[in-house]
Amino acid sequence: MYKKTILAGTMVFLLIGVAMLPASAKTTLVEDLRRQETTVIEQFMNDVERIASESQSFTDFAQKLQNLLLTKNYGKFPIVHEIFSKIVQFLTKTQSSSIAGLNILNLLGKSSSLRLISRSFFVLSYGAYHRLNPRKENSINRFKERLSMWRYSDAARLLKGKTLILERHPFGIHQRVIGPQLGIMRGFKGIYLDIESKLTGNAYVFFIGSARRIHAFDLTPFSK
Repeated sequence: MYKKTILAGTMVFLLIGVAMLPASAKTTLVEDLRRQETTVIEQFMNDVERIASESQSFTDFAQKLQNLLLTKNYGKFPIVHEIFSKIVQFLTKTQSSSIAGLNILNLLGKSSSLRLISRSFFVLSYGAYHRLNPRKENSINRFKERLSMWRYSDAARLLKGKTLILERHPFGIHQRVIGPQLGIMRGFKGIYLDIESKLTGNAYVFFIGSARRIHAFDLTPFSK
């Protein structure tokens, strides 16, 4: 009787273990996809920072950034493909231009008009968060704001928020902040993207454009 009880208990544990295998395998797959997503997004930001350090002027940088967006194969990763495709779709819709005719210089504020010369900075920023509202939809918008702010916390485990601010004249990297941060900018003109990955459930914020005044505050010392 005792041996039968042990055998029955062993079988129960085996069945429970087998039942948990698919869920465990699915969790591992999702974690792998998350790592792929965050790795390629971070690689894109690193590429942007690299071409910024190599460029001699803002016009040179903007041209290299445009080539990077249109030629490098970030799109093989689903979330990055969706981010870039939505940006291109938005520009196509608002500017009535094709991908081949996409001119990122117009987006970033390159103009001979005196009104735009005062825009002294270019900003590219991203962060990740977990959506509390499952009904919230993906969005991409063009903004022209007098005063705006952003904030990234340290809640996202795999992806740290990152902001790269470039000065136009003289051209160069003005500020670089990684991790929890609070930012404020005046006279922002650009696009803002809020999108959720269908594969992993991670939500990403991404914005790019020009600003007259901008500063990011590193909140790392206050997050510990």
